Amino acid sequence: MGEAFRALIRWLAALHAPLGHWAPLATSGLFAASGLSHSAFLRMIAYGSALALAILIAADVARPFIDAQSFPDRPVYRRAVLTLPMLAVRLLLTGILGGIYTFLVFIGVGLWAPFILLPFLFVICSLIAWRNLDLWYEQGAEFEEELAEAEHRQHSAPPNVLGQHNH
Repeated sequence: MGEAFRALIRWLAALHAPLGHWAPLATSGLFAASGLSHSAFLRMIAYGSALALAILIAADVARPFIDAQSFPDRPVYRRAVLTLPMLAVRLLLTGILGGIYTFLVFIGVGLWAPFILLPFLFVICSLIAWRNLDLWYEQGAEFEEELAEAEHRQHSAPPNVLGQHNH
């Protein structure tokens, strides 16, 4: 049973990959749309889609806990040094994103969730926001590396000798 559960989480986490870091925002938006919709049919579609995406996000978050090699450690030279000012900015962005996600999800859940669950919902949404910021940072670092490699290739390319005239 344990291995089947791990295989299910791996499969669900792989389904999450195409959405990447936009999945939490899409999920929160769908929850809000379900709460604001006056049509029962549209509410059911939006809520069902939001729940499906929430399950995929949960599987993506759970994957490193069941599969340590699923996210290999980055080499030491690629790890970012998290300074105090950077940590403060990250915590601020996490709080903002977590607050947005919480607000949108709370609109969708509505009367089903009493206000006492709001702090719990905020903590979950903030953890997802922290992970999202981590994904965005890694994507930015990879983009910087690709730009540096492209610039290096451009400067190390041989000169164009076809257009030169012999004197």
